Amino acid sequence: MEIRVPRIYIIGGAVADLSLFGVDSRIFTEHSTPLERMPLSPGGDAMNEALTLARLGQHPALCTILGKDAIGSWLTECCQQAGMDTRFLVTDATVSTSLNVVLVTQDGQRTFVTAKHTSLRRLGPEHLESALEAMRPGDVVCFASIFVSPCFGIREMETLFRRIHEKGCILCADMTRAKNGEKVGDLRGMLRYVDYLFPNEKEGAMLTDTLCPEETAKAFLDGGAKHVVLKLGGQGCLFADETGFTHYPAYSACEVVDTTGAGDTFAGAFLACLARGEKISYALRFANAAASICVEQVGCGSEALTMEQVLERMS
Repeated sequence: MEIRVPRIYIIGGAVADLSLFGVDSRIFTEHSTPLERMPLSPGGDAMNEALTLARLGQHPALCTILGKDAIGSWLTECCQQAGMDTRFLVTDATVSTSLNVVLVTQDGQRTFVTAKHTSLRRLGPEHLESALEAMRPGDVVCFASIFVSPCFGIREMETLFRRIHEKGCILCADMTRAKNGEKVGDLRGMLRYVDYLFPNEKEGAMLTDTLCPEETAKAFLDGGAKHVVLKLGGQGCLFADETGFTHYPAYSACEVVDTTGAGDTFAGAFLACLARGEKISYALRFANAAASICVEQVGCGSEALTMEQVLERMS
């Protein structure tokens, strides 16, 4: 009997990121500010994760909405060139594809400037029906990310997560910061369907009102998530399940150039291992290594990330 390799579906936003490197407060006081670099690259949680998967040898299906405009066409071409499954890219002539401006400081920290009412915030349940129909038991599905799209409130996410769970898929969910004061107790209905949850330390603290990583992770477990991977930035990650907690330290980066997409690279690398059936301990070390490579480069869209490079970093 032929063993079917699990398909990987990534649900979420795809945007173009215009990154301004080396900015500081003077950018708001000077009439004109010359910068060394201003690259345009693919971005958005889901796009970043899908690109990471593609560069690690997978062929993920990206489920998103784009406008019928030049930026949307360019992002579609980026997906095709990377080897993604683009059957579930929905285009809509009534929306504009999102363009984000990323302000990156000298030490690699970043702030995003986004536009309201563009494609990033228009993705809704109605855009995912064909992808849901195609999903099969054992497929890996990642929702990237909780709290991004206004069209996916808590009720809509619970319904979607339940349907994915009923398909027999492995459901993962990434996260961004809560927008309306939500707490972990508000998420119980949907967390019960989540196999792997990927909050970072700040996102988790906002939802759980605790600064202790172990307490944050436990709160998500008590809320229903089966496994929690708490991303700790330069400190690595904390893995938690019903058996306890394990800390996986980060790999040292040669130089932190840009932290944009590091968490998405981590998630994508973890998903690649999950789809291959690797042990969780290996997947977490692999993901930490991939994230350490990401911050050495400009943006998350760099083609420099390869399987060989991650394995070399691990060794």
